[in-house]
Amino acid sequence: MGIETPHLDEQIRDFVGRLVALAELPPAAIVAETVDYLHGEADPAEVEARAWPTVTDELGAHLAAQARWPEVTDSDRLTAAFRALSAAGLVAREDFSCCQNCGIAEIGDEVPRGRTTRGYVFYHRQDAECGVEGSGVHLTYGVFGQPGTADVGAEIAEALRAEGLTVHWDGHTGTRIKVPLTWQRRRVGRLAALPTPVDHDVDVDVELLDQWTGSSAPTDGPSSAARLAGLHLPWLPAGVRIRLASEDTVLVVRREGPNLVGERDGQELTVDRHDGLDLIRQPTGSQLPAVALPASPDFLEVTYQHRDDTRRGVPVDAAEACLLLRAIRPLSRDYLTAFGRSGGCVQVAWERDGLWLEELDTDRATSTGRIATVAEAERMLTVLATEDRVPIDELGGDLITKHW
Repeated sequence: MGIETPHLDEQIRDFVGRLVALAELPPAAIVAETVDYLHGEADPAEVEARAWPTVTDELGAHLAAQARWPEVTDSDRLTAAFRALSAAGLVAREDFSCCQNCGIAEIGDEVPRGRTTRGYVFYHRQDAECGVEGSGVHLTYGVFGQPGTADVGAEIAEALRAEGLTVHWDGHTGTRIKVPLTWQRRRVGRLAALPTPVDHDVDVDVELLDQWTGSSAPTDGPSSAARLAGLHLPWLPAGVRIRLASEDTVLVVRREGPNLVGERDGQELTVDRHDGLDLIRQPTGSQLPAVALPASPDFLEVTYQHRDDTRRGVPVDAAEACLLLRAIRPLSRDYLTAFGRSGGCVQVAWERDGLWLEELDTDRATSTGRIATVAEAERMLTVLATEDRVPIDELGGDLITKHW
């Protein structure tokens, strides 16, 4: 027996609202997660149909609210504290694993090969959901291979307070550390994307001609053109082509720099990566624009690794690049490489001494940089995205040039 409609709508809204607030998945992935969440309890097609407008509403409300948030939120402070703890030699992970037991069992796998760490701290998915609901987050901590010590707990509490957060902890190793906070995680780029608004949407049949995986990739089969253009095409990776069939026409779309290029009947049309709907709606045999498009004012193509997930040739703007930068974990093999429109390159990676920031010059086979702060790296990425230059000389300090 299926769930009654009012109760189904309530379950969908509650579940979607949590995922929107967690700010980890783009809209299409939230819909897919909602369908999986209610598997066996309601018709999947009905759940999907009801989830889409709910995701749009909840995400729209989230974006309107975050426009009024302070520049630095409690969630930002929590991430900064975890980053500092990682840099200080602890394995610190946010939203790690599903629950405490699984987190404790899995946290040892996060220790980098060949490195010694003094302990760990994490909060898991259930803790994060409590944070969303306003109950704060509880942190689990310990020492690898031996009983926990109060010193590790005290170090964690001090790092949290240094970022301006409140800490509730009685000093005992058997007590988790509670952090009361207002959960506010911003959504930018793919995480903030909404379907392209249209008066009359159409369906297209999607076929990926090259490999594209991850939460931003569409699936083969029928798709709303508005959703495809708003949620997927702007983040088409380099070297990936998509075949779109509608009625008796076929369109093959690829990306070149900040633009999408669509080929239909031997003709090509170029649009900005956010204007993919213009490609889909372009009638067969119509005149193509003769003027070149202006360069996108805010564009990077990035390759990055977070955990064991590597993405190559992903187009982003400055805000999304900075979000990816902040997700890089100290004491890991994570890195981010960003190319501007004219080929300028900035690369960042955590090393033993801190965050290494450098400009790569492929013509000279050199790299120039130094250990930098996250804020300095964010500025470097922002200038590359918006001004198409690498201001490495403006970084100051003792720059080191290396030859490959």
